[in-house]
Formats: sequence, structure tokens, C-alpha cells
Amino acid sequence: MARLLTLFTTLLSLLSLVAAHDEALHLNVTTITARDHVSVLECWQMTTPFATIAGGLKTLGLGDLSNGMIQIAPPGIAQEPHNAPYKQYLWVITGIVHITLPNATGEASIYGGKYGLMYAEDTKDISRYGHVSWSYGRDEMLAVSFPVKNNVNPAHKVLHHGPCEEEELIYV
Repeated sequence: MARLLTLFTTLLSLLSLVAAHDEALHLNVTTITARDHVSVLECWQMTTPFATIAGGLKTLGLGDLSNGMIQIAPPGIAQEPHNAPYKQYLWVITGIVHITLPNATGEASIYGGKYGLMYAEDTKDISRYGHVSWSYGRDEMLAVSFPVKNNVNPAHKVLHHGPCEEEELIYV
């Protein structure tokens, strides 16, 4: 019964999200980017909407990707300030990643699973200080990164400064 209630709630949430986007479903992701050589957090919306194909399946291409990587971190591991090595999608599958900015205000927690997709582009050429990230919680963090080919960002618009709110995200 609990699973049925969860499924029903999930379906209602997804239906309301589709309705809120005037029938066009877009991917929104928390992004680490930079302004004036300082890393900042923004909520980006990918310009291309999901396409609906046979049976109502919704699909969205992420563009040309290269050199994908799997990352595993024990709980509590903290990284020194660092830049993203490439402009890349990062999908946190399990665990929690907390991001802070050493020379700016703002922070975000990315929870593994359906809301775990984010984008990082604060590479050394645009951010002097980078960001700090650490995994916390009881579970190890498992993530997959997908650098974009030739460091070319996907077409997007900035919805607002700061991380995306949960209601702006969709299930991936």
C-alpha cells in the first residue's frame, strides 16, 4: 500500500511539473559556474525540451559527451578547493555531496538519486578559486561524470542565482 501511495504521489508531482511548464518539460540543473573569476551557483534550464516518443516516453539528448568517469568517495571525505577538470554533468547516484564556495556565498547539497544531476563548469580558465565539495551522511558517495565534448556547454538559460530548488528539478 505504501508503494502504491508513493507511486501515486510521484505521478501527481510529475504531472503538475509538466503542466507548470506549458506542456514542454525542460531539464533544470544546479550548476557551479563563475562570474568575475569567482565560482557561483546558478539554476540552469536546458533550452531544448524533452521529446515525447512512443508510449509517452520522454527523452532528452545531453549533447556530445566524452571521457565519462565513475567516482566513489567514503562518507566524510572533504576536498580542498578545486576547479572542475572539465565542463561536465555529474550525476550523484548514492550519498550526498555538499558544495561550498571558498570566495563567495552560496552552498548546495546534491542528494544522490533522482535529484542528483548537476553541472559543473568552474574550470581554471573561468574561476580562480573553484569550489569545495565533500560527501557526508552514512553512505559512500557514488557518482558518474560526463564531460561535454570540446568543453562546449549545452544550450541553456539561467533561471536564477543559487542552486535549483527541489520543485524545479525533475526525476532523472
